[in-house]
Amino acid sequence: MKSAGTLGLLVAVALGAGAAGAWWARRDEPQLQPERRDEPAPLASVRREAPPSEPATAPEPELPRTTAPGSRLGALNDEAIAALERREFDRAIELFEQCHAGAPAEKVFRGNLAEALVRRALDLHDRLRPCERCVEDLARAVELVPEREGLARLLERWRAELETEQEFLRDRSVHFELSYDGWRQSLLDAAPDVLAELELHCADLSLVFALWPGENGARRIPVVLYRREEFARITGLSEWAGGSFDGTIRVPIAEGRSLDPALSALLRHELVHAFVREASGGDKVPAWLNEGLAQWLARDPSGELAAARRRMAGRALVPLEKLERPFAALPEPEIPFAYAQSLLFTAFLERQYGRESLLAMVRGIRGGERAASAFESWTRVPLALAFEDFGAESGR
Repeated sequence: MKSAGTLGLLVAVALGAGAAGAWWARRDEPQLQPERRDEPAPLASVRREAPPSEPATAPEPELPRTTAPGSRLGALNDEAIAALERREFDRAIELFEQCHAGAPAEKVFRGNLAEALVRRALDLHDRLRPCERCVEDLARAVELVPEREGLARLLERWRAELETEQEFLRDRSVHFELSYDGWRQSLLDAAPDVLAELELHCADLSLVFALWPGENGARRIPVVLYRREEFARITGLSEWAGGSFDGTIRVPIAEGRSLDPALSALLRHELVHAFVREASGGDKVPAWLNEGLAQWLARDPSGELAAARRRMAGRALVPLEKLERPFAALPEPEIPFAYAQSLLFTAFLERQYGRESLLAMVRGIRGGERAASAFESWTRVPLALAFEDFGAESGR
């Protein structure tokens, strides 16, 4: 039910650098799991303002409400919130601009205008890269709410992306749009092979997930090949990170490198993350399942399984709850073991309960379930009990 008061939004966009990466892509160096970017939460029917949710730390105290029941600006504010809920971004911004112009000192109006600008920028950025208008919207939002440090970090990355990619060549296939520096002859020569390899992986994974992304009017999956320093600047990841997925598959490519088995495996790994996001409807799949699937669905995971067993030999298992969040939250030395355990547990679940039990968890999240409850609904076995059996089988 709408309040007549001049109230703000219940939620704000949670921001970080969204990605799922592959630490194993460069065996000679440790790899870090990229950060993730959460999607905006649904707006509540109660019109009040709450603190922004980035970064994901202890919540800040709730911001004060405005008090102007029945006022013209209060009505405009409510109308703008309703437009934003309908994803009518231009209309919402127009109305919030009127509120902010009518009461420039009002913190709620300033915050709501910034929120609408951020949501329009995120929506457009998901469909268009590089995106100059996205940068303009986000820059305005940062001016309005400089206290939201996550926005400033995201703006820095988007500016780097715009500067780096605006002159890139773009090639398309049925399901992918590949961007790369056309002055690098090796990439120019390899682009057709990279797209062909991606299409082969896509055909295979489409059968696994029963999904066909990039079809029926959906946007092609963007893939960008960078120099290593460009990759680090845009993703915020270390220069030796293997790759990332944040809605775009991003891969650093050394000079002179063309398509080889290691690059093919990396592209497939990141593409699995794209399928998981599509199947789950967002980025809420537990990290252990997301990374476990990305490794287990390799063309030939036998080598990775053998390496994971060696890595985990003699080590106690990490509780699943600790592996729910992106592995970047773990101490760096623990990250390889998190990947190894995730692969081994995913393989165990498929062997004991079938591949559909894994996919049921992913799809259940789209329907609002947690992975554990979706697994139990499918198998009639608690996930915690399956994890205990996994530990017993592996002698831990």
